Amino acid sequence: MSRSRHKSSGDVAGTAEKGQCQVITVETKVKIIERVEPGEKLLDVAHSYNMNCSTIGTILKNKDTIMERVKSAVPMMSTIISKKRGKVMGEMEKLLSVWMQDQH
Repeated sequence: MSRSRHKSSGDVAGTAEKGQCQVITVETKVKIIERVEPGEKLLDVAHSYNMNCSTIGTILKNKDTIMERVKSAVPMMSTIISKKRGKVMGEMEKLLSVWMQDQH
């Protein structure tokens, strides 16, 4: 006798769709940090923002970087915290471009 499983339409042999990536603004991250620091539970904050506890934990782990960016006047509605490339990297890209053109 073989058993049969009932599969939902989206759960066919590893083809279940993943959830969409949620973009979190710096402003939201700061609000989360401000709620957790006084002692509010991670689970409560996670539920109120409809996020996983691991996401809240990652935000708290990166708290220093986030707060440093806030102090350096990064727009609060920005979603990505990135570093600017230095002069050396720009020069290297120019040289690489020239080299690639010479190869053709």
